[in-house]
This record gives sequence, C-alpha cells and structure tokens, in this order.
Amino acid sequence: MTTQTALGTLTALICVLVFGAHAEAQLPKQGTYTSHFGWYATGKTFELEKGHILFQGEFNGTNFNDAGHGFLHKTSVVCPGVNDVINGASRASQGYCVVTDQDGDKAFLTWKGHKATEPHKGGGEFQWAGGTGKYTGITGNNTYDAVFIVPPTSGYSLLKGEWRVP
Repeated sequence: MTTQTALGTLTALICVLVFGAHAEAQLPKQGTYTSHFGWYATGKTFELEKGHILFQGEFNGTNFNDAGHGFLHKTSVVCPGVNDVINGASRASQGYCVVTDQDGDKAFLTWKGHKATEPHKGGGEFQWAGGTGKYTGITGNNTYDAVFIVPPTSGYSLLKGEWRVP
C-alpha cells in the first residue's frame, strides 16, 4: 500500500509540474502592462558637427514586468535603431525590437521616438508587429519614456501599453 501511495503522489506531482509549466507559458488573448527595460547601447556614434551626433547601433537589455510576472517578464530585448542627438537631446529616433521570452518565443515591434524636450530624456511610441509561438499575430499600441544614465550608452525605459493576439 505504501508503494501505491508513493507512486500516486509522484504521478500527481509530475502532473502538477507538467501542466503547471504549460499553464504558465500560455498567454491571455489580450491585456495591458507596465514594465521597465534596462538597456545599454552598442554601435557607432558619428559627430556631424559640434554638439550634433548620430548614433547607429542597437540597444540591448532585459525587460521586467512591473507586476513581477506575466506578459514579457524577464525577457531579453534587442533593438537596432538610430538616434539623432543635438546638444544631448534626441531630435529623431526609430528602430525595431526583438523581445525573446524564456520559452524562446519572440515578439517584434517597431518604435519611433518623439523630439526630446530636455537633455538625457526621451520617449515615443511603439507597436507590436508580430511574433513567433504564443506571440504570433500580436498587435497593440504602446508608449515608452527613456532616461539616459550615461548618454548615449546606457539607460532605462518605462514601457506601458496593451497587446492582443488572435
């Protein structure tokens, strides 16, 4: 009887682990979120004239959902793009991002920055533009606010928005 009880307990534990992990990987059909994306930049900076630079490269880092779990929590983010900066303030920026979750599924987005109103800060919009796995067909409108910690090489962005999957 003890062997049957142990086998039953082991079977139940395996079911919880297998189905629990699967439930964690599922994504609701839609939702809203806020998150923090800490990044560093690599690429080339071109001085076009005194106080005017153009950055061409990528922003890399990790995104954390503010809830501590859920949509795109603990994801890797790579964002190739360009940033036109005059006297420390972004005048025009745009690019793309590939967001990869712990399951290897990817969400793609396009972003465009607003003209900064003060040095070392920025912001703009981005739209989900597709993905793989659970993010296939993802759409949605979002905003970001960026703060440069060490301009133009590192900083963080506050992301806020919504998503929908078919």
